[in-house]
Amino acid sequence: MGDIMQTRSRLFRLTALATAVSLAGCASLNQLGRDYGTAIGCVGGAMAGAALGAVISGKAKDIAIGAASGAAVGCAAGYAWQNRLQELERVAREENLRMQVETLRRQAPVQPGKPVGPAEDVGIVAQVQDQGMFPVGSDQLTPDGRRQVEKLAQVFRQQLSEGGSSRALLVVGHTDATGTAESNQRLSEQRARTVGAVLARAGVNPSNIYYQGAGASRPIADNGTVSGRAANRRVEIVEVASTEILKLRVAQEQANPRYLAHGTRTEATDAAPAPKAKTAKRPAAKKKAPATAQPRTATAKPSAPVDFGGVPAADVAWTLAGGIKPKRSGLSLISSAHASELPVRSCNEDQPRVAGAVKNLASGAELRQYATNAYLTNMNGRPWSGLVNGHQVTLSPVAVLREGAQVVKPPAVLVVKDFERGNRHAAKLAALANAYEGEDSILYRVFVQEEGAPLSCIDVAMSKSSGNASGGKLYYPRSSRTVYAADYIPRGY
Repeated sequence: MGDIMQTRSRLFRLTALATAVSLAGCASLNQLGRDYGTAIGCVGGAMAGAALGAVISGKAKDIAIGAASGAAVGCAAGYAWQNRLQELERVAREENLRMQVETLRRQAPVQPGKPVGPAEDVGIVAQVQDQGMFPVGSDQLTPDGRRQVEKLAQVFRQQLSEGGSSRALLVVGHTDATGTAESNQRLSEQRARTVGAVLARAGVNPSNIYYQGAGASRPIADNGTVSGRAANRRVEIVEVASTEILKLRVAQEQANPRYLAHGTRTEATDAAPAPKAKTAKRPAAKKKAPATAQPRTATAKPSAPVDFGGVPAADVAWTLAGGIKPKRSGLSLISSAHASELPVRSCNEDQPRVAGAVKNLASGAELRQYATNAYLTNMNGRPWSGLVNGHQVTLSPVAVLREGAQVVKPPAVLVVKDFERGNRHAAKLAALANAYEGEDSILYRVFVQEEGAPLSCIDVAMSKSSGNASGGKLYYPRSSRTVYAADYIPRGY
């Protein structure tokens, strides 16, 4: 019994040390990784192994064996983490690169009534700004760019050169928002493939290399400024422990609300002001529910603009971000902010975001992400409909997968002008949709794709559990220069 108590006491001290590390500041955590990655890995491995031994038998011998085994694995992982961070930092200094390197961590799913377990380090993310790495509009590396990528390749080569390695390397190309979403996606994919090919020639096993073109869909800075667009033009290299972790990373990035902190427009818009701005009042909407029957559709658009009873968008504080809470489980970056990076821009300041599939460099095959077709509640292909100032607006279908909040089919927008006066003829408008996932809800963002349409875009916050809308905004042109916003809270049928 004394041995068990003594071992548990040592385990408690290790836990206290790890807790102190986890509570350190963001910058200091990366500094700890560079300077003391091996030691942290040893401590973390020993904790995990000792905990496993305690669960199995509770005997001091099993706890000690578990701690020793865990420490061996943890020390190796910690050394690899420390070595990689130091080498990337060295390359950045030598080449004068603007590079941000972060550690990727995985948090186990939250269990009701149980404490949150420790996060596990599962990879590294390096964001390298394109400072002349590629000529404008080209997917061919400049001489300087080729030398820089070859040096980066040497950092990753050792762990990924063996054919049996379970690790995976993902190269993601990013552009600014200048140009069309489709052309940006194509160029970014070609550039990512070019970087992947250099990594393969340097000795990285091509079967472990994946590439993706994200275009302008994931901005990290303001596209309305020269410096912001420069920061958004970047190459991202992600090394993860396995293809399963890679799938989690790809799915989470596709629906990550942190990228809505910056819009994808380069021109000025009727942007929503800071939350302290006064919001104009409007008459309360009637509580009459929309008809459940689908309206008859017509190809003709409404002959005149539709008055949705809103107010100038510049007078409306966009507050839907308050319902999109950060996810408590899954993958996260050590130095990433959380609340400050939640969605703060409306769809009026955004455009459809287009990201390509993840492809394997060796085979060209797409990474298979979704094993099932389980949908979020009320989002399995059914219509969502609501009344706005007497006009019916329907999104059909709304189809969002439970895994990764992936939109599997773009909706059409059906507008029935003067629905409350008995009209049942609808204008059917082509649209595209993106979805962004929080812990309890998603932001469903719809863009109308037709010129002269009576509305331009829609934001709806939808609960993942109940399948109900907690809020929404509809944006529409009131004149050639003014955009208006109206409340829109649809229901799924």
